[in-house]
Amino acid sequence: MAEGDATGSAAPRATRLADGVWLLDTRFAGSPATIGVYLVQHAGAADRFDLVEAGPAVSHDAIRLAIAAAGFAPEALHTVLVTHVHLDHAGGAGTLARRYGARVVSHRIGARHLADPSRLLASARRVYGDALDTLWGVMESVPDDLLVAVEDGDELEIGGRTVRTIHTPGHASHHAAFLWPDGACYVGDAAGVRLPGSDVVRPALPPPETDLEAWDESLARLIDARPDRLRLTHYGEVSEPLPHLAHVGRKNRAWAEAVLAWVADGMDEAGIVLELDRLARAELVAAGADAATIRRHLATSDAAMTAAGLLRYWRTKRPERWRAATGG
Repeated sequence: MAEGDATGSAAPRATRLADGVWLLDTRFAGSPATIGVYLVQHAGAADRFDLVEAGPAVSHDAIRLAIAAAGFAPEALHTVLVTHVHLDHAGGAGTLARRYGARVVSHRIGARHLADPSRLLASARRVYGDALDTLWGVMESVPDDLLVAVEDGDELEIGGRTVRTIHTPGHASHHAAFLWPDGACYVGDAAGVRLPGSDVVRPALPPPETDLEAWDESLARLIDARPDRLRLTHYGEVSEPLPHLAHVGRKNRAWAEAVLAWVADGMDEAGIVLELDRLARAELVAAGADAATIRRHLATSDAAMTAAGLLRYWRTKRPERWRAATGG
């Protein structure tokens, strides 16, 4: 069941996935089905709910309208779980905490950036410059008394259910997935990007913390957890989780090896960005993706960010292979 918004847009603000679970569309930068937030109704308290992911700060009003489209009052929000503190996942966490009194759950390593986002924002401003606030919105701090830091294996009572934390570094050192007792696993970026309109899985390999060895271990940990389905922030539900997780690992490695081969050929970073963009477009076209789907994919995981992430990975995590490729 999907609920449209009052403007008559064909893209629903809230899509019902299962009893008590809705996928909320942040409509980030006017693009539908790109960054999602999951609403999970409480067991035994029909008017209360939790969110997995907070979305960007700039999307707060869109999330509020999506909550209403799902049939809830924003003031009934109890807990927000964020998979990691990147701006597309946690940028709005402080606003939700301060406006509605919601507690915010994050892996311990990332929690300090939610309490004080100044270092995170300074790093982002080096990338986005003066466009940061317009593009992503103002990231507010989460009050200390509303911040819950978790570790791998920690279990929390969330909405009347016991939810398990799975530490899943690779995309970021502080990345965590959350496994619900019904078998749904909310995986953030640990399982890559797969947008509606195509079955293509795109790697999510940004600087500064991409670590493929850690990522392989995280994928193995998720496979061992035997989830019944994955819920991706980018974007939606995967009903065959184990083949998907295995494919993510192969895809990460394939793109990383391609980048290193281009380095060995003497290509500079600008050239590698162009080659990655061509590779990404070719995969999507071959899979039958339409122009709108291709644009959404390229905006969600752009070639420049991927190139920077993989080049840094080879230089810092696998220096012996970097030296072999560059002759240095």
